[in-house]
Amino acid sequence: MKVEDLRAELTHRLSLDVNDDYGIEESWKSLTKILSENVDDTICFFNNECTDEEFFWLSEVFSDVSEVLQSKEFVQTLRNRLARVTPDKYDQKAFHDEHIRMYVDYEEYVRSTLLDIDYAEGALND
Repeated sequence: MKVEDLRAELTHRLSLDVNDDYGIEESWKSLTKILSENVDDTICFFNNECTDEEFFWLSEVFSDVSEVLQSKEFVQTLRNRLARVTPDKYDQKAFHDEHIRMYVDYEEYVRSTLLDIDYAEGALND
């Protein structure tokens, strides 16, 4: 997985208007494709390179990626990564995206991301 391609697509996703359903759907497909190329690379990214802000936005495609990868290890990696976002480390003002900076406090971050991880687990076939 090329992290720079992932970050470029995520930047593109965040540039889209919230009402651009087609554009968002296409971006989600691209993000899913990139994250589904290699499970080991994807796990390594979430363990070592993924920022809290990237993690929040990528959670939009966790279930789609999980459906392709069919990896319990991937889902566990997501749970472990979320556990690293603690109240004392969460800095809402440090995020670049205005939406997350203004509206996503710690509790909302965890609630929303955990829900997406639960959906990812539900996408597993076993």
